[in-house]
Amino acid sequence: MRSCTDHDLDGNRSRWLARGVVVASLLLAASAIGQPRKDDKKPAGAGSASAAGAGAGSATTPTPPTPTTGAGVPGATGTTGTGGAPTDGAAEPAEQPSDAPADAGEIDTLRQEYLKLRDELFASRARAATVAGQLYSSKLSIRLTYTTGRYYGVSRASVRLDGASVYDNSEGAISGDDAVRFEGFVAPGRHVITFRVEARGKDDERFATSLEDTITVQAVAGKDLVVAARAKDGGDVAYAWKKKEAGTYRLGLDVDVKAVARPDAGATGGKGKKAAAAPPLNQLGARRAHAAR
Repeated sequence: MRSCTDHDLDGNRSRWLARGVVVASLLLAASAIGQPRKDDKKPAGAGSASAAGAGAGSATTPTPPTPTTGAGVPGATGTTGTGGAPTDGAAEPAEQPSDAPADAGEIDTLRQEYLKLRDELFASRARAATVAGQLYSSKLSIRLTYTTGRYYGVSRASVRLDGASVYDNSEGAISGDDAVRFEGFVAPGRHVITFRVEARGKDDERFATSLEDTITVQAVAGKDLVVAARAKDGGDVAYAWKKKEAGTYRLGLDVDVKAVARPDAGATGGKGKKAAAAPPLNQLGARRAHAAR
């Protein structure tokens, strides 16, 4: 038989073993509590949704709503339906410009203002024409021609009246005809006309000339002033230089100026036209006798 001491040792060992088992169980339980459960990864309400059945459908994998526009047509940027709100990318309606037609009263007012301005413009033009007719009562005609165009080509011709350019041509027109280069009304009195002609030799273009002359004319009130200018170069340097290395320049400008009475000047009693002769006495008596009848 074992002694009492051995019996006591066995009892102590049993108690320590039981305590160890309890401590190990507590440690395992604590570690299990600290770790996340697998059910926590599922969406909230998954169990209730599966238990609810056909009322709410499966909520574990929700399907995004199909974008619709208008009456459920796919392709719109927002969603429709009861309680549905448009997404962030929903297109806002464009602002339409206000093209409202003007009132009939405003259109009539603008039309009346336009007619008034037009009448004033026409009236001012008529007054300007009347004043111009009184101030600028002389008609000026300027002719310019180049008489030696057979040997020289005109590269440019110009006419200035009182410093203003009234004719400028670079096609040699003055060597082809004797046409009027300027015609217009001017004020009676003194005027300055400047002619300039630039030409080159047809046989040798190295020889060029530039002719410029200025004259003064006097315009007479109520009469036409005719100015006829003829430019020329009678020299032979352009074609004689190749033969004998010698030649001449003979530049010149001849101008004729004449004041001419207008055909209607005598109608108002002007000079230069005889008054209508009085009828013979016998004709006058016959007219009076016919009137008395």
